[in-house]
Amino acid sequence: MNDDLRISPPHAATRAETASAEAELAPLSGEDRLSSFYAGCPVALFTTTPAGRFIDANRAFARLLGYADHTQFLDLPVPGFYADQRQRQEIMRILDQEGAVHGYEVEFLRLDGTRLWVSITARAIRDATGRVARYEGALEDVTPRRMAQDLMRLSDQRFHLLAKATNDTIWDWDFTTGTVWWNENFERTFGYRLDDLEPGPESWTGRIHPDDLERVSRSIHDAIDGTATTWSGEYRFRRADGEYAYIYDRGLVLRDATGKAVRMIGSMMDATLQRRQQILLGWQRKVLEMIALHQGIEETLEVLCRDAEELSAGRRFTVLLASEDGRRLLHGAAPSLPASYNKAVHGIPVGPRAGSCGTAAHRRAPVVVEDIATDPLWADFRHLALPLGLRACWSTPIVSSKGEVLGTWAVYRSAPGAPTPADEEVVRVATRLAAIAIERARAERALRESREQLAKAQEVAHLGSWSWDVAAGKLDWSEEQLRIHGLPSDSGGVRPDAAIACVHPDDRARVAAELEALLWQPGPGEMTYRIVRPDGATRWVHARTEVERAPDGGPARMLGTCHDITEQRQAQRALQEKEERLRAALDASATGTFRWVPATNELDWDENLDRLFGLPAGTTARHIDQFTGLVHPDDRERVLEALERCVHDGADFDLEFRVVWPDGSVHWLLDRGRMLRDAAGRPLTMTGACTDVTERMNAELALRQRADELARLTEALQRMNRELDQFAYITSHDLKAPLRGIANLSQWIEDDEGEHLSDVSKRNLELLRIRVQRMDALIDAILAYSRVGRIRVPTEVVAVGPLVDEVVDLLSPPGGFRVEIAGPLPSVVAERALLQQVFMNLIGNAIKHHPDKGSGRAVVSCADAGSHWRFTVADNGPGIAPRFHDKVFIIFQTLEARDRSEGTGVGLALVKKIVESSGGAVALDSDVGRGAAFLFTWPKALV
Repeated sequence: MNDDLRISPPHAATRAETASAEAELAPLSGEDRLSSFYAGCPVALFTTTPAGRFIDANRAFARLLGYADHTQFLDLPVPGFYADQRQRQEIMRILDQEGAVHGYEVEFLRLDGTRLWVSITARAIRDATGRVARYEGALEDVTPRRMAQDLMRLSDQRFHLLAKATNDTIWDWDFTTGTVWWNENFERTFGYRLDDLEPGPESWTGRIHPDDLERVSRSIHDAIDGTATTWSGEYRFRRADGEYAYIYDRGLVLRDATGKAVRMIGSMMDATLQRRQQILLGWQRKVLEMIALHQGIEETLEVLCRDAEELSAGRRFTVLLASEDGRRLLHGAAPSLPASYNKAVHGIPVGPRAGSCGTAAHRRAPVVVEDIATDPLWADFRHLALPLGLRACWSTPIVSSKGEVLGTWAVYRSAPGAPTPADEEVVRVATRLAAIAIERARAERALRESREQLAKAQEVAHLGSWSWDVAAGKLDWSEEQLRIHGLPSDSGGVRPDAAIACVHPDDRARVAAELEALLWQPGPGEMTYRIVRPDGATRWVHARTEVERAPDGGPARMLGTCHDITEQRQAQRALQEKEERLRAALDASATGTFRWVPATNELDWDENLDRLFGLPAGTTARHIDQFTGLVHPDDRERVLEALERCVHDGADFDLEFRVVWPDGSVHWLLDRGRMLRDAAGRPLTMTGACTDVTERMNAELALRQRADELARLTEALQRMNRELDQFAYITSHDLKAPLRGIANLSQWIEDDEGEHLSDVSKRNLELLRIRVQRMDALIDAILAYSRVGRIRVPTEVVAVGPLVDEVVDLLSPPGGFRVEIAGPLPSVVAERALLQQVFMNLIGNAIKHHPDKGSGRAVVSCADAGSHWRFTVADNGPGIAPRFHDKVFIIFQTLEARDRSEGTGVGLALVKKIVESSGGAVALDSDVGRGAAFLFTWPKALV
C-alpha cells in the first residue's frame, strides 16, 4: 500500500467531528495525524489490493461488518464479503473501465452471517506505469433505506394487489397535482373506460347525482379543510348507461408535517343492491302497512306507482285492473300519465294484439315491447303513446294466489329499450304488492257486500244476531237486533241486564229462567217472548241459541239469533180469524168443502156437504163412488168425464150438476175443485168447494123464459116499426098529395081570377097556401121526429167546423145577418145527418125569430166538458123568458100564434130527441131582451 495516498471519504464528517479530530491531531506529526484520522473516522474506509486482499480498514468498517477491529478480517479475501459475486465483478469492471464507482449498492455478509446493504464509493490508484496499485473506498450502510424501499415496494405491491382483488373502486386524489387515479374496478363497476376519464376530480364530481352533489362536496371539503383523517359519505353515482348506483365512499386524508392535506386515498363500494333491497323492503313495508290499515285501493296503487318511479329514474308506471268478466282492463293508477291517455286506455280489451297490457293479460305472461313505434302489438294504440313521448312499454300480469289475472303492471320509458335487472326486480316486487292489495280490496269488497247482504237479509227477514261473552258479561248486538228493539244503530253495546229489561214484564222472569237453563243445556235452544220498545210498542220475537263451551265444560259464550215474528203472529191471528170467518161464511152460504185423493179415490167432506146432498149430519161420503151415486142419472156421465179430465189433462173441476136427495127432490150444485200435483206432474189431491145454486138455476130458467118472451116482443116491435114506417110514408104521401092540390088550385084561382078578386080574397088565398106549406112542413117534422132513435145509420167522424159552414150555406141567411164560429170546433163521432139537423134547427131558429135580420148575429162555439164537448149556439135576438124554457122543447109548442109564426113546434123537440138519443143533453140560457143561447153536449170519441 502506498502510504502517501490519501482516501477522500465519500461523505464529509460533521463539523463537530472535524473539529474534534483536528484537536486530537494537533500535537501529532503529519503521518501520525493521518493515521489517527483514518482509524477514528466514523465512515467505513478500506484499502484493498488488485488481487482482492485487504491492505487496511478502519474501526467503522470493522463495526459495520460485525468485527471487533480490522485485525480480525485483514487476512480474509475481499470477495468473501460479497453476498453475490456478480455484484463484485460488476464493480471491478466499472473500476477497470472508468477508474471509479460512486454509490453502487451491493449486499454484504456480516460476521454473524446476516446481510446488509451498503453503498460503495471507490477509485483505482495507479502507479507510474498506469497499473492499478490499489483500491481505496468507503462504505455506507443503506440497509434501513433499502428496507424502507422494500417495505414501500411491498406496500405498493400489496396496494395494487388489493386494488385488483377487491370489488371496491379504489381512488387516489393528489391535491398537489390535482389528479385522481382510479383502479380497474371503476371501469367494471360503472362502465367507463379509464382512458376516457377526466384526469382531475371532475371525473368524480361530474357523475354525482345533482341532488347529492352539494351535500357530498360540503362534507368532503369540511374533512379536507379541517383536521379529520377520515371521511365517509353515501350518494348516487351515474353509470355509463345513465342509471345511478348507490355508493358508500370512504377516504383517508394524508397530511404533511404542517397538517395540510396533500393527498386522499379511498374506496367506493357499490351498495346499489343492498340499498335497493333496503328501499324495496321499506317500499314493501309502506304498501303493506297501507293495505293492513285498509287504505283505499286507488290510493294504495297510486302510492305504489309513485314510489316505484322514485326508485326507477326515467320510468313511468301504471296499473290496469281486470274487469269482472276478465275481458277488459280498467284504469287503476297512473300518476305520471295524462288523464287523456288514462281515459283512452280505460276499458281496452284483453287479446292477442292489444298493446303490452292487453296482450300480457291474454298470455298470462310478461310482454316486453322495446319500441312502441315498430312493434305490431301497438298497431292500434301507438297513436296514443307516441305523441306523449312513450317509446317502450313492458307489462306484467298481476296474478292472484289462485292464478287469476287481477290486472297488469306496466313500465313506460321515453326511449326504446329492454328492462334491466333492476327494472325486473321492481316489477317482481310491485306485482306481488299489487296482487296483495287488489286481492285484499276484492276480499274486503266481497266481505262488505256479504255483510251488507247479511244486514239486508236480516233487515228483510227481521232477523237479528247477538253474542254474549258469559265470563266477561259483554253482549254484542247486530244492527238489526238493535232495530228490532227500537234502538239506534250507533247505540253501541248493550249490557245483559239492559237486554233483559227490554223483555215484556209479563215474560221477563220466564225468559231469565230459560236463558239460565239454556246455558247448561246441551245442543241448541229456542224461546218465544215479547219485548217492549222505548216508544212503548210491543213486539213478538223468537230466539234461537247455541252455547260455546269452555275447556271445563262451562258456558263460555252464547250465540243467538232474534227473529221479529210480530207480523207472523199477527198473520197467524188474522189467518185464524179469517178461517173462522170463512167457516162462518161457508156455513151461512151453505157452501161445503171436500178433498179427493185420485190414487185411492178416498173422499172427505164437511158437514155442509152432508146438508147439500140431503144427508143426515155425520154420514160423510168416504169414496168417490158414494159421491157419483148421489148425482142425477142424467148428469152422472158428464161429472165422471169432468173428473177424468182433471186427472189426465190437468184441468180444473168446474161444473154445475144436479143431485137427487133421499126424499127424491132435485137440487142444483156448483162444484169447483183444483188438482194439486207433485214435481213430476202426477195428481196428488183435489181440494174444492160446493155450493147450492138451485135458486140461481131456477132464476136463470125463469130469466131464459123471460128472454125468450122479450125476443118475441122485440120481433113484434120491429115488425110494428116497419109497418109504422110504411104507414108514415103512405100517410105522408096521402096527406101531402091533397095539400099540393089545394096549393096549386089556390094559385090557379089567383092566376085566373086575379083581376076579379078582392084584396081580402087574395089575402085569404095567400093564407091558404101558407097553411098548406105549414102543414107540409109539419108532416115532414113529424116524420123526422118519429124516426129519431128508431132508425140507426152508421156513424162517422164528423168535423163540426166544415159541417156548420155547410149548414150556413144551406140556410142562406138574409143580407146583414152574420153567423160566426168562435174558436176551433172539434171532430166528433156521429150520424152526420142528425148532427146537421141539430145545427140546422138551432141556427135556423136564430135567423127566423130575429126581428131585425139586417143586424142579426149568431155565434157557434165549443168548450171541453170532460167526457163531452159542450156546443153553444147564441144569438142577439129578442130572447126567451125563463118561464118558457121548458115549453120550447115540447113538440108542437110555439111561443107565437100560428098565424104569426111559420114554425111547426117540432124543431127544438127534434133537437132534444137527437141530442139525448146520442148520449148528450140540451139546455137554454136566455131572458127577454138579451138573446138566447142554446147549449147541447155531445160525447167525445177517439179519432
